[in-house]
Order: sequence, then C-alpha cells, then structure tokens
Amino acid sequence: MSEEQKPGARKSKERRNREDHANDIRLRLLKKDKDKLMLALNSAKMVGILSKMEIMYVFLFRDQYQCFIHPLDAEEGRHKAWPVNEATTAMIKNLTELADQLFEITPKANMDPMGVMVAAERGIIAYLDTTGQLPAEDMDFMSWQDGSAAEEKK
Repeated sequence: MSEEQKPGARKSKERRNREDHANDIRLRLLKKDKDKLMLALNSAKMVGILSKMEIMYVFLFRDQYQCFIHPLDAEEGRHKAWPVNEATTAMIKNLTELADQLFEITPKANMDPMGVMVAAERGIIAYLDTTGQLPAEDMDFMSWQDGSAAEEKK
C-alpha cells in the first residue's frame, strides 16, 4: 500500500504542509522533572527536549523510544530508536538534567509524527522568540549611513 493510500495519509500530509499549525497541537512547558517526562511519554504525547539550539523529539511507538534530533529550524536531522527497557528509560529520564527546556506536545488525533514535529517546532520557535531566547540576528549598525557618508570614511 502506498503512502497516499494509507488511511489518514492525505489529511496528515495536508496538515504538515499547511502554513498555520497553531491549532494542530497543544504545546506547553514541562517542568524539568523525570516523573513528569515519563508521564507525558506514557500518555501518548511527544516531548520536545531543547538543549542550546538543538531539539530532540521523543515519543513511544511500537515499544521503542523514537528520538528525532536536529538543530532548531533545520530540515536535516537524525533518528534513533531504543527499546523500552530499564537502561534506556533511565537514559531518557536523565535528559531532563541536560535540557534547557522541556515541552509537552499533545497532537490532534491521527497526525503523523512529522506533522506533529513541524507544528511543535513552529510553536517552540515562536515561544523562544517571544521570550527573547533566540540568538540575536546580526545587524549592520552602519546601515543608516548613506553612500556619501560611507565614501567620506575611505
């Protein structure tokens, strides 16, 4: 069965390609607490773990922790999957100590993980921008000068 023929594939692809994903997910800050992290993961939610300018999305699927990691607002990234067992659960719990911030992501029903991550990332970037946590853009502080003033300095 092709991707387009799978139930919900077209609707999910449309959601992923839409510009405004604001109503597709619910995004909230999660306290940096191991038990709250595990509660979110065990409640069929996704968790966004932000460390500097890199984000890791973690969720449970087919008895594995699925982890998608990439620089914030970048298209490329990597994927890791680990079985749900005592050792990997301890590793996932310890991510709370390494994280700058945690986000609990609650998707609408039948969303594919990629669509959820796109929507979450847009929300996380908007949050970081609003709170002044994104790196400042490089500014040319001399851009106010016109051409004649710039030539005088030569």
